[in-house]
Amino acid sequence: MLIMELFMTTETISEIHQLLKLGDHTVETHIHAGPEAAPVVDSHAEAQVLENNFYNSLQYIGEKAGQFKGLLVYPLIFVVAFGFFYAVLNFSSLLAQVQGWFIKPQAVQILGNDLQPYYSWISGYFYAVNDVKLLDPNNDIDKDGLSNHDEFVMRTNPTLVDSDSDGFSDGIEVINGTNPWGFGAFSTEQIKLAQGLDTILINNRIGYNVSQSYTGSVSGVSTINYDLNKPGKLSIPRLNLSVALIWSKDVASFETDLSQGVIHYPGTALPGQTGTIYVSGHSSDYLWKKDAMRNVFAKLNFLQAGDDIFIEAYGADGKVYNYRYQVTGSNIYKPDDQAQFIDDSGYKLNLSTCWPIGTQKNRFVVSAIQRPL
Repeated sequence: MLIMELFMTTETISEIHQLLKLGDHTVETHIHAGPEAAPVVDSHAEAQVLENNFYNSLQYIGEKAGQFKGLLVYPLIFVVAFGFFYAVLNFSSLLAQVQGWFIKPQAVQILGNDLQPYYSWISGYFYAVNDVKLLDPNNDIDKDGLSNHDEFVMRTNPTLVDSDSDGFSDGIEVINGTNPWGFGAFSTEQIKLAQGLDTILINNRIGYNVSQSYTGSVSGVSTINYDLNKPGKLSIPRLNLSVALIWSKDVASFETDLSQGVIHYPGTALPGQTGTIYVSGHSSDYLWKKDAMRNVFAKLNFLQAGDDIFIEAYGADGKVYNYRYQVTGSNIYKPDDQAQFIDDSGYKLNLSTCWPIGTQKNRFVVSAIQRPL
């Protein structure tokens, strides 16, 4: 019986083998008695499945990351566009900010840490003051060309034009580098003290103060009502020069006005008036100043007698008034010499600049007289 069952089992397996077309080789069947045998694990197939799952996971993560990156493009475009239009609309202001990084520090800080010591110092010269503006650091109480703060720096007397009574004003001494406390040249200490002073501004104050102190008839009466808020024009054909003529209001505006053209000293004659029209311009300026007018009158000494000078001025009625002047000669004056302002003999024009070039020691003045056009 057992033999027949084994035979039948063998026949059945053989038929199944043939049906599955697995070849003609003999399939060996092992029959074990006892517990069922453990299944055989294919480790290579299982590793292959894990690897496929890993790559599928990476591909999924990559797809999601790509979608996320696509979403980031839109805010990035917005930020770039906003930055571009902001820069275009605010270009000049942004440029000014960049330029501000290179601004030269102010040599003297008037309203800095020395403000309280300054007021303590100047209060020692006055018992009582009705107008506190007189004590302002930028004011020039004694009209010597040095501001109150300049006097504080140089330790000169703010109430005296000539602190050491040597016949030279304190402003002139500082310009020339001579001792405002006594005789001789600057001491080593005074050289250090004077380094922060603006000698060009001091020179302008001296000239203005002298022009205002003249008690004669500097300017006559004009029948023309000029618009002094609108710049005129000064032209000198020989020097190939045509420049704005600024009608300055006071000495405080001189430096600003000089950066725009040449200036007319307030209080001196206007075109068409008897007296002396006094016009000043730079022959040089500090190296760190890059304005176009820093040497506008540098060639003034090349003018000769007979050369023409033309002035245009605007009337309040909107008309342009033209004047012609002819050079008669030139002279060199000290900054505080009143002679450069005094001449009531006719219709005169004086063109002035600091001399020698690069200093404020003297004034080179070209004189001209009005002629018919």
